[in-house]
Amino acid sequence: MSHRAGRWLGILGLTLMPLSCTALPETREPGEGALAVEALPRTDAVPLEWGSLIAVNPWPEASESALWFQDDSGTVRLVRFDHQTRKLRPRAQLIRRR
Repeated sequence: MSHRAGRWLGILGLTLMPLSCTALPETREPGEGALAVEALPRTDAVPLEWGSLIAVNPWPEASESALWFQDDSGTVRLVRFDHQTRKLRPRAQLIRRR
């Protein structure tokens, strides 16, 4: 390929590049698919209705862990535990089964 042809292909590529950055159309309604949030009545205990503890894993923040609970209907709840304060965070995320 000649130097001139390579230059023209480079210019063509640079002019077409902004077209690849076009925003994609929305495929769902705003807020649809977001996880529900549930307030904890207390930060020192987990309600019995939450069911069994199914997993514990470290949260990206080094001083916290994620506790996962599943109830009889299959609903999974995620609540964070702060190791420094030794308390649960006041809100949990719900993942419901359909």
